[in-house]
Amino acid sequence: MYAKSLPALRRLRHVGLLLACSASLPGMLPAAHAAKPAPPLNPPAALEDVASSSTSAWDRVAVLPDGRLLVELPRWAGNNGPALAVLDAGGNPQPYPDATWNDPAAPPSSRFVAPSDIQLQPDGTLWVLDSGQPDPAGRPLEGGPKIVKLDTHGQRVLQTWPLNPDMLRPGSYAATMRVARGHAFVGDAGVPAMIVVKLDTNTQRRLMEHTPALTAHQPITVDGKVATNPAGHTAIVNISQMDISADGQWLYFEPLCGPVYKLDTDLLVDPKVTPIELEEGPTLWYKTPPLGGITAGPDGTLYFNDVSTGSIFRLMPDRVYQKIVTDPRLHWPGGSFATKDGQLYVPAAQLDRTAPLNGGVNAIQWPVHIYRINTGSLPPPKF
Repeated sequence: MYAKSLPALRRLRHVGLLLACSASLPGMLPAAHAAKPAPPLNPPAALEDVASSSTSAWDRVAVLPDGRLLVELPRWAGNNGPALAVLDAGGNPQPYPDATWNDPAAPPSSRFVAPSDIQLQPDGTLWVLDSGQPDPAGRPLEGGPKIVKLDTHGQRVLQTWPLNPDMLRPGSYAATMRVARGHAFVGDAGVPAMIVVKLDTNTQRRLMEHTPALTAHQPITVDGKVATNPAGHTAIVNISQMDISADGQWLYFEPLCGPVYKLDTDLLVDPKVTPIELEEGPTLWYKTPPLGGITAGPDGTLYFNDVSTGSIFRLMPDRVYQKIVTDPRLHWPGGSFATKDGQLYVPAAQLDRTAPLNGGVNAIQWPVHIYRINTGSLPPPKF
């Protein structure tokens, strides 16, 4: 026997997986890894309304260590207040971490221009991806696209990493991000690609451009209606949702239309991995409908927020897949947050009623809400 290089071994592993998937039913994993659908939870999970607003539309939420709700308020949804905020006792958004970082007169490099994703880690470290683009179809402000690290205990910014201009293409939109293993993994929803930033050296690499797993291949439908851009054409949103396993080994992502893929982060952090290996690396994890959020719970359960029907599904570590609730109040369930004690916070974002996804017309039906589901009290699936 002769020794193979690590890249060669990876290539064999991923080619073998690709061949195994191609021998399975379309859109499914090999039989040994296929999910086991369970009947919908009955009765369904209860929704508790924990916050509402008649002036601000939020698309992502997190629960800070002190219990306050942190919300992301996308500019393109018509918001005029802070871009990142905590909700006060009356449910009103207050700028976070302070007014200076939400001051539209401040330089784009030192303020939140248009945050597009947030990640709160167990130690209280908050990571914010700022797309730098108030209009996803426009150009980013100079110095606007960046990664921001904050200490939520001290409510202060610790460090920023500007995205190098050559990491973005005309039409790019930095939409989603997760940080692990000393790297930031950024998804480009405009020109599909993965941008990998090595945080200690600020080395940046643009990978997997136009890889099929990152690319939208079908429309986004909500209640049977196809989302359209301001020009009236079918809205195309490439990789836009992401979460990561607790150990940082597995990245779960999808173009907004679905499906969900799983990728070993070994392939992203090793600069010696070849483009062929990267293209073959993603594994089709579940053939989902369009999702407004992917959330990894502390026990490894993945929660999928289905915008097409206002439903939430769970994919458990043993590959059991189950709908836990469908409710008309969950109109476009967005980026959720799972607490260590089993609470799932879900913003009903109504993004399909915002101008970029509704033919240029903002038709949000106020108020918008954040709901809480006690997933820790849900019974196991019954077959």
